Amino acid sequence: MPKRVGPIANLDAWRAAALETIAGRTVVCSISGGKDSTAMALLLKEAEIPFVSVHLDTAWEHALTEQYVADYLPTIIGPIQVARRPGGGMPELVRQSAGFPGGNQRFCTRELKIMPIKKFLDAMDDEPINTVGIRSGESLKRAAMPEWEYSDALKCAVWRPIKPWSEEDVFAMHRRHGVKLNPLYELGSARVGCWPCVFARKSEIKLLADVDPGRIDLIRELEHEVQGIRRKRDQARGRGSTHIPTWFAHRKASWSIDDVVAWARTRAEDLQYRPLFSGADPATDARNRMARLREELFTAPVREQGCMRWGMCETVSPEEESVDEFSRLWQLAGDG
Repeated sequence: MPKRVGPIANLDAWRAAALETIAGRTVVCSISGGKDSTAMALLLKEAEIPFVSVHLDTAWEHALTEQYVADYLPTIIGPIQVARRPGGGMPELVRQSAGFPGGNQRFCTRELKIMPIKKFLDAMDDEPINTVGIRSGESLKRAAMPEWEYSDALKCAVWRPIKPWSEEDVFAMHRRHGVKLNPLYELGSARVGCWPCVFARKSEIKLLADVDPGRIDLIRELEHEVQGIRRKRDQARGRGSTHIPTWFAHRKASWSIDDVVAWARTRAEDLQYRPLFSGADPATDARNRMARLREELFTAPVREQGCMRWGMCETVSPEEESVDEFSRLWQLAGDG
């Protein structure tokens, strides 16, 4: 009987088709430490398709992710090489840039993700295949991406082997191989990667402040330091400072990390009653106030921009938008 793995009805037939397309090239798996890239590596391992693993270290991931990638995953999928920006990770990058990445200047993606992976791929003797754990269920734009395509930016083929997989398929793959998920999920995070991303959701910022106050302290220190660097640079250029650099910004306005944390912790019962619209009836006003509380100030308008487009970090998919739904899937991952 054919072996079924996730949505793959016949693993042997799938393997034969994949090897024909691979045509002897080196398969390079981008390993983020998240559940999708791990499931992708487990699939290739079970299908006996040789691959090389690489992790892009931004120096801005949670320590649990780094430990998971450095100590645990290699015991499951084999050695994982690490690619880094030569000039240092995120803290060094923002100091050198005298500013923080954002919607109009996504230099973090270019400097910490794309350039290191491109350098890694360019150093290989033959043209490799860059393999990423993108799934159609993450967004409509990712659903529209082909399983195979050529990347002009990376100068190699890109393969998305788990593109048709569901979230439950991913969790089932971990159970199938007895592989533990990144402990960061157990803390309540719906994704792994930059800790935090400049496009973090309200719930992610609250979680960050609750479980890792040291990272909040670091961001505060970086904001103070970078603001001083920016003032000195502007003074040297003979102009006044027109922008206060902060990690988070909304509609081009700077938000200090302390203001952001205070916003992330707001609840409806914490707000003093103040009608948002004159003449609104109490029920309508309550709905409007709750909508304001749930408003996302910092999320990217298009999730596929930046490193999310390249599959080098996880998105928050529609499957995970509901906290209850993610909790259900997390419970499912622990069953069996």
